[in-house]
Amino acid sequence: MGNLYKLNSLKELMDEIDIGMDIEFLLYGIRYNISWDNGKPFICTCPDGDAVFYDSPVELFEKYKIREKPLKDMWKDFEILFM
Repeated sequence: MGNLYKLNSLKELMDEIDIGMDIEFLLYGIRYNISWDNGKPFICTCPDGDAVFYDSPVELFEKYKIREKPLKDMWKDFEILFM
């Protein structure tokens, strides 16, 4: 499928999330969604995974782990499908 969107840095990705953009991406063959609800960012697997809420995008990227690694260490591997 290939990346439909190219980001140059983690800061750029965090800025997009911070302004309220929804982001869908593939990572290791699993589809994820990062979005907002009630003023808090969350992440879930698509299409119907349970949302995990955080107080900020920074906290989400530091604390949410996939394969025992935080998202902040894997953002370059995201295959972004939608922003």
